[in-house]
Amino acid sequence: MCGIAGLFSHIETTDPKWIKKMTNALAHRGPDDEGFLAVDTKKLKVYQAIGKESKISGIPVETLNGKANLLLGHRRLAIIDLSPAGHQPMSNETEDIWIVYNGEIYNYIELRDELRTFGYSFRTNTDTEVIIKAYERWGVDCVNHFNGMWAFVIYDKRKNILFGSRDRFGVKPFYYYLDNKYFAFASEMKALLTLPFFDIKVNGKSVFKYIVLFAEELEEEGFYRNILELFPSYSFILDLKNLTFRKWKYYNLPYYDKYENFDSDKLKMYAQRVRELIFEAVRKRLRSDVPIGTCLSGGLDSSTIVCVINKLLEKQKIEKIGERQKVFTASYYDRKVDESKWAKIVVDSTSTEWFQTFPNEDELLEDINDLIYYQDIPFGSTSIYAQYRVMKLASENGVKVLLDGQGGDEIFTGYAIYYPLFFMEMIKNGKFLDLFKEFIGLKNSPVSARYVFVQALKISFAKLLSSVRTYIFRKIFYPSTIIANDLYEDNKYLIDDYIEKFPSTFSELIYQYMTSLSLKTLLRYEDRNSMRFSIEARTPFADDIELIEYLFRLPSVYKIHNGWSKFILRETMNGILPEPIRGRKDKIGFQTPESRWLRNKKNWIISIIRENGDLIKDYLDVQKIVKDIRNDKIFDQFSTIWRIINFTLWSSMNKKIKSRKMNL
Repeated sequence: MCGIAGLFSHIETTDPKWIKKMTNALAHRGPDDEGFLAVDTKKLKVYQAIGKESKISGIPVETLNGKANLLLGHRRLAIIDLSPAGHQPMSNETEDIWIVYNGEIYNYIELRDELRTFGYSFRTNTDTEVIIKAYERWGVDCVNHFNGMWAFVIYDKRKNILFGSRDRFGVKPFYYYLDNKYFAFASEMKALLTLPFFDIKVNGKSVFKYIVLFAEELEEEGFYRNILELFPSYSFILDLKNLTFRKWKYYNLPYYDKYENFDSDKLKMYAQRVRELIFEAVRKRLRSDVPIGTCLSGGLDSSTIVCVINKLLEKQKIEKIGERQKVFTASYYDRKVDESKWAKIVVDSTSTEWFQTFPNEDELLEDINDLIYYQDIPFGSTSIYAQYRVMKLASENGVKVLLDGQGGDEIFTGYAIYYPLFFMEMIKNGKFLDLFKEFIGLKNSPVSARYVFVQALKISFAKLLSSVRTYIFRKIFYPSTIIANDLYEDNKYLIDDYIEKFPSTFSELIYQYMTSLSLKTLLRYEDRNSMRFSIEARTPFADDIELIEYLFRLPSVYKIHNGWSKFILRETMNGILPEPIRGRKDKIGFQTPESRWLRNKKNWIISIIRENGDLIKDYLDVQKIVKDIRNDKIFDQFSTIWRIINFTLWSSMNKKIKSRKMNL
């Protein structure tokens, strides 16, 4: 897990100070080493350089001014092969292929063995070198052989191109800037903000989606104008001679979209295979040369990972876990959101070493600027702070790799919104007996019959009554009184677009939550929080391609059954999870006492909004917001009030960044 950056100019040489500033902004992602590559792409001359944190000797990057028009930079978090042999940028033996890479290819051992059969040899024990040799063997199709998470850029001197790629589901980030003079890329947007030619401008469309639709990064251009996200499952080639940029989608997740009758014999077969795939996915993600721990909320997903690791430890000692598995939980004194009692059941059954953190509103205010800075852009809720504190706790206790259950709600169907579409699917297929059984089975679910009916009605209105949708949805379900009038008038069409594109089938919904609507955003939160504390987060449910593809081939009746969410997971973990966990009906999610926290800080919120009124007046109705806060109206929409605070503080941070750049 690392930070990568690069800068190319086809008109002039690039100043090495620029790439140094970019990698300095990513130092938290890789405190163990740093390295640089400078290339004259016209003369095809390559210079390897170092920085102050480099673990190898070489030429200081600052001395290369005027020698190159392509600069690559890397900050390393050493996880596999801790020796200087893992230094990046890394090359092949002939030094005509170079890579900067962030991520983990979990099947690198198997791939290395396969590549050896083709005559390739290896100088290191890193997965980085496996990517290089895989590129030599399969070219741009090498990514189809990877199981894991990645964002990398390869400089191919032979073809004079840059080849870059991002993993299938967006575990690792990749952002870039492209105009008629420069191409720049980085793991985080904050690195691109350091470039002197980049003008920081806010994208009003993204602000509207964030406040009104609760949506983040649904399009390539996000909160900053002209910073683009390379979407998951995409690769690109930049031809350094012809100056052409081409990107393409190398992977599409297949999914099964037909209704089938439930079959208990098939269930046994499916459950057995899912169990095997979960164990294999977790086992591969325990490959590490640094200490490993696990996140534990007390929900099904994180509990599954903790219990599977415990079963693996019964058969084999894993040195980097130690005698007892370390697990980390965010806890609260508010029973409505606290899941400690569930986490304790798992801890007691596995004899793990339990670490707890107890975030509160005063600590949130102390950390809020740090949190917003490292998240890069405004985010969804204060639950991100709870995750921030878990990562901090793990770092304080010597852990550098954390396994987490992110992705479980997407692949095993854990969200409430899945239920109405599941019921609609039964109606569409005329399965009224199944519908009746599932209606009775709702007693086993976290949702009510009323919720299912209301949500199904809303979805039906959205799809069928387009003529009245503008009024019903724009005026009732998506209130906009806090949005500045001009911004609202310019972007109100986005509400209709969002509703129109909302999935209409159960399988399509799971697919979109996995590939665009949900998971990518959650993975961004996790990446920034873990990297803030130089921790590698590993998510077997979010990137193990064999497990994910198998689950997406299963019919819906094995995912929700008799009202149970995550039915196939519950069956799979029979005898592995403690029964109280396996039979949990409620779903708290990764929550905080957000509404109470914000109410307690009402005066602070008003002062923050007033202080920054000039910065946000083009996006928000400042006077209306302050009035609603004073009258306690807006606190019923606690997610909205948090987004207002977050956006306001983020805008203030942008002003400071601009000011620093102008004074340099």
